[in-house]
Amino acid sequence: MRILVGAPRAAGQGAQQGTRPGALFRCPITPEEYDCERVDIDGDVSLDRESKDNQWLGVTVKSQGIGGKVVTCAHLYELRQRVSQPSETRDPIGRCYVLSEDLTERDDLDGGEWKFCEGRPQGHEQFGFCQQGLSVSFTPDNNYILFGAPGTYNWKGEMRVQLINQSLLDLGFYDDGPYEVADQRQLNARLIPLPYHSYLGFSVDSAMGIMSLGELTFVAGAPRANHTGAVVLLRKDNVYRLVPQHIFWGEELASSFGYSVATTDLNRDGWTDLIVGAPNFFDRKAEIGGAVYVYLNPFGHWDDQARPIRLNGTYDSMFGMTVSSIGDLDQDGYGDIAVGAPFDGDGKVFIYRGSDAGIETKPAQVLDGRDFDVRRFGYSISGGLDVDKNQYPDLAVGSLNDSVVLFRSRPVIHVVRDLSIEPQNIDLEQRNCQGRDGVW
Repeated sequence: MRILVGAPRAAGQGAQQGTRPGALFRCPITPEEYDCERVDIDGDVSLDRESKDNQWLGVTVKSQGIGGKVVTCAHLYELRQRVSQPSETRDPIGRCYVLSEDLTERDDLDGGEWKFCEGRPQGHEQFGFCQQGLSVSFTPDNNYILFGAPGTYNWKGEMRVQLINQSLLDLGFYDDGPYEVADQRQLNARLIPLPYHSYLGFSVDSAMGIMSLGELTFVAGAPRANHTGAVVLLRKDNVYRLVPQHIFWGEELASSFGYSVATTDLNRDGWTDLIVGAPNFFDRKAEIGGAVYVYLNPFGHWDDQARPIRLNGTYDSMFGMTVSSIGDLDQDGYGDIAVGAPFDGDGKVFIYRGSDAGIETKPAQVLDGRDFDVRRFGYSISGGLDVDKNQYPDLAVGSLNDSVVLFRSRPVIHVVRDLSIEPQNIDLEQRNCQGRDGVW
């Protein structure tokens, strides 16, 4: 078992020496601090057509779980045209690498050719600033991969959903997408229900049971939409389009509502709930710096019944920069979530427990980066996987301090005290107690 860690500012090697292309590392779970190995991908560069300096490889890392595929992206990967000429252009379209379980390229799906904006019209008003891979995710059934591309269409943004199930592809299911909000074939930006500079696709997720129990719904954050931020729920149509179903709007100017999103069933009612981060939410009087909105699913009737619970962070903490579904930490049957606040002191991660009422608004636990000498702790969070196989999901927390901290959850014994008296009443008139002389 290894932990995969993205290092988007890592220095280059070989042909990329002297640059900072970023990297992906695999780290064994040992007491050693410096035994991570660099994964050998993206080592070459063709300077006559591309630039990988400051491409931020490793900005996102997602895994399908044990035995599944891995994806990591470089959202600032640049295509170069008319190199060394006065009219040279550089288009940060972004790209992603998909790898098999052993982190090699073993089939046709593996490799770095996941760059859907290449070959399309360039320029900022089209696909020249796609920044594909700033967010990425797999669907729960692992059949699809989701790419966020917030720089598309003059930063209106885009999300692309593409089939990645090799078995289905082998059977000839090639007509299942790809899907985009603007329609993968029409490329019609007017189909995106948000204004320019919205950054749709800044965060992405998906789940069953959001709009209806038997349907897969896609979630895309747009933290600059209408200057407050928005989150869009979408579904696939019959051909190549992701169709908007509902839009949640942020409540405060410049709050970055939709910066992060997560989904889980918090109250065990069979419907998936929605968690949205707004790390720039601000209230000077209440000294609030960041917020997380918890939307308990009203049985799919979002239009008139969505009333969120707001969790607040401390002043300047960027609370909600990361939100993550972390599985059922305490095995009580309710989903739990973690919220990162990397600027709260040295950084903190707040653990919130699901409950029959939805969510317990007081954190069950607060992890503090100061306790581990790690700064900007909580910048990234990954959970839900049982690393040590004790039936409890574990939690990995990233930082901007070249450190990742793994927390292994374990059972906790709760002692319940109960005092009983037998008999319940003592009849003082009956002197039948037996004992020492003088005691009755």
